[in-house]
Amino acid sequence: MKNLFLLPLFLLLHTALVATPAPDFTVTTSDGQVRKLYQDYVNQQKVMVLEIFFTTCPPCASHAPYLQSLYTSMQAAYPGEVEFMLLSIMQADTDPVVNAYLSAKGLTMPAAGSTGGSIAAVQPYLSGMFGPYQGTPTFVVIAPGTGEVYYDIRGNSPQQTMALLSQQIADLLPQEQDCSLKSYYDNPIDSVQISVETAGGGFSTSFWASGTYSLSAIPELQNASYSITPIKNSDPLSGLSTFDLVKIASHILGLQPFANPWQAIAADMNCSGTVTTFDIVEGRKVILGINNGFPGCGNATWKFVSDTMGMASNGACFDFRGVKIGDITGSYFAPDDIDDRDRSPMWCRNQWLSEGQAYSLPVFPGREIQLVGLQLALGIDPAALRITGIRSDVLPGFDESAYNIDRQDSKAFVPLSWIGAGAPVDLTPGEPLFFVEMVALKNVFLADVLDLDPALKAEAYGRAGERLPLELRWSEMPFQGLKNCSITPNPAIGRFFVSLEAEREGGVLLQLLDMQGKMVLADKRYLVDGPNRLEIIPGDVPPGLYTLKIDGLSAGKVVLEK
Repeated sequence: MKNLFLLPLFLLLHTALVATPAPDFTVTTSDGQVRKLYQDYVNQQKVMVLEIFFTTCPPCASHAPYLQSLYTSMQAAYPGEVEFMLLSIMQADTDPVVNAYLSAKGLTMPAAGSTGGSIAAVQPYLSGMFGPYQGTPTFVVIAPGTGEVYYDIRGNSPQQTMALLSQQIADLLPQEQDCSLKSYYDNPIDSVQISVETAGGGFSTSFWASGTYSLSAIPELQNASYSITPIKNSDPLSGLSTFDLVKIASHILGLQPFANPWQAIAADMNCSGTVTTFDIVEGRKVILGINNGFPGCGNATWKFVSDTMGMASNGACFDFRGVKIGDITGSYFAPDDIDDRDRSPMWCRNQWLSEGQAYSLPVFPGREIQLVGLQLALGIDPAALRITGIRSDVLPGFDESAYNIDRQDSKAFVPLSWIGAGAPVDLTPGEPLFFVEMVALKNVFLADVLDLDPALKAEAYGRAGERLPLELRWSEMPFQGLKNCSITPNPAIGRFFVSLEAEREGGVLLQLLDMQGKMVLADKRYLVDGPNRLEIIPGDVPPGLYTLKIDGLSAGKVVLEK
């Protein structure tokens, strides 16, 4: 009787311990693809990582760059065995809204919004079926084959959450390779060339690996000793910015020493074994496009460190940690996600440029700041403008080494990188940050031929370590009135002239409108202080009565004839 009583209790406990598999779902992602959880992923022995989110969720936005970095790493480490998907909980997140979010955040994994069935797909995870729902973002990992759910994987920071997700994926997808290629953030490193050479040079081989590798299947390495050399060359500018140079300077001056030993490895950009101001010089040459690598390091862009010293033997291998040279902040694996609303303006005055004339353009900061560093690239129309120099009266040590004027010949932009010599510079909006010296190659408005080039992220660095993304804005004082306007001849055939007096110089917009208010001609012109006579050629405008406006102010009516 005692055993019969315990049997139902045992069955009850056994049932409770069996994991509940993920409910199946079918969604249409924002790129128009129909995707089924079990048919396309679980039954194909793929790990599925879900992020439950919505597009205006601030924590989701802060997690986005780290999630994209993890996604890239996992796809490289486990090709064809893992997929990520975003599922929105909001009715307002239609396909266009979701696509705009993916584009703005640089996300490349599939995502589904309300129009694709995301709300029904996420409902089981919001209902308490797998545990308490704590809000977005919630990450769910679904096991291959079984559909077992690992619910709400959550750390104390985005980086910690990504590390926990990475570990869960690794637990579900054990690899045959037995040695790792990782960063100091534990991100798998892709596209690494492994070079192996036996002692004495009797045998050598090389192959490509991502995240992990093994040497056990190479028979020539049995009963032999050999060296292992990982090699990775990527864009030397990836993960490197003037902010890293600011960090190196703070370390050298003892203001803020490096918190992690690997930062000293990344900072040694001339591979001298020490961190000095020469490393800052090498980093700035890469940022300015003077060097396309790090010559002191054999133009390598990565360093690899193993905990095991010496030679390997008998098919064994070593774990390696990879460091991107110059990347002190770790942004290669965790790129910054900066909200456009936080951008700080740099103000310039738009003006008319006359062919062959030289100009000096003051650039003003848009806010008060204690500045310790700055980088940007001034993009130009090379057919209309040439920059001859950049100078600053307020930035200590700013000279020709802070920019590369020759870059405009091949890339149509001039990169600029400056860091302070220790003490921050107090800037106010009324004092020019720097002056751009230039020569006009044709008659043109300055704002049409000068802007910030995205080749180099435009940002300033404050004393407290804040990073301010920059944008260029143009100012023009609107004309308040027009004096002594006259149009001749009137009626006109083919062309006419407008004469007027201006109280100041500056650019204006000419518009010709028909009697229904439709604009038939628009042109930018430049007025000098005092009398002006502007020639206007209407072109194919039909005959009739028209109104001429200058900066929105009526300058009179004109009759056009054929």
